[in-house]
Amino acid sequence: MDDKYKNKIIEDQKLAFKIKTNKIKKTIFGSIVKELKNFIRKIYWKFNFNFFYFLKTFINFKKKNIRENKISILVPSRKRSKKIHRFLETIKLKSSKLNRLELIILLDEDEVEQQDYFRIFKSYQKYFDIKVFQTNLNTHAQRNNFLAKKSTGYIIFPANDDLIIETNRWDEFVDIEVAKFRVDEPFCLWIDSGNKYPFLHCHFPIINKVWYNKLGYVGSELFNFWYLDTWICELAKKSKKMIYVEKIKFKEFNAQSHIEEFDETYMKNISDNKMEKDIDIWNNSADIRAEESKKLIN
Repeated sequence: MDDKYKNKIIEDQKLAFKIKTNKIKKTIFGSIVKELKNFIRKIYWKFNFNFFYFLKTFINFKKKNIRENKISILVPSRKRSKKIHRFLETIKLKSSKLNRLELIILLDEDEVEQQDYFRIFKSYQKYFDIKVFQTNLNTHAQRNNFLAKKSTGYIIFPANDDLIIETNRWDEFVDIEVAKFRVDEPFCLWIDSGNKYPFLHCHFPIINKVWYNKLGYVGSELFNFWYLDTWICELAKKSKKMIYVEKIKFKEFNAQSHIEEFDETYMKNISDNKMEKDIDIWNNSADIRAEESKKLIN
């Protein structure tokens, strides 16, 4: 498959998303209205996030409450041993306290790169704890929920295998932000994931065990593949249980932004019109999201 054909697939996906979410600009007036609405949303949520950060930092935060938290990093992976190798290397280089990290990885039972995966895992087990499970699950949310059940950390970080960490001592910054919440309080940390509008969405939100226990899941299993992060972000905004952490920066090498990352796993993820189906599910699940967010408040 040459780059021209790969680009066509990616552009078709982007166009389908715009059509399905009514983001095609039809008229000048429509474009102005759309941009005005987006501007208002950005200002509203920027104010809210800054206000929440002020409250948590200057009212709730006490330096004596900073403690070392065990962090469980959830990583479902399929036919991407090279990518997960890249991710593990950045974890090793960018983390300050490797012995408090728990990497929980899920592979398919018929993983064709199994030998490569286990060779890589063996080389990193001297740095941090790696637990590997193999089972066949249908959706991204199911995979993450399976891994979350196996986690033992207070912090739960649903990650992707095409991710890298850019911030030195990122785990220490997590500890500082966690200290701004009560131990028994659910919360969501919005890190800088390179999103154009960071106050509207976070690609890799980090939650705590209290959040997971109150909901009973990391990602909603309503969806075919997408919306795990969007669901978490929506519940965080509705419950006001979030804080934006600009100092922690992650970068994702997804196929839509990096053509060289295009692979068979990406093709599987977009097959059978998963995106279009999940958009419909999202549009019809507003009441469910409202009810689920209440669990984080009560």
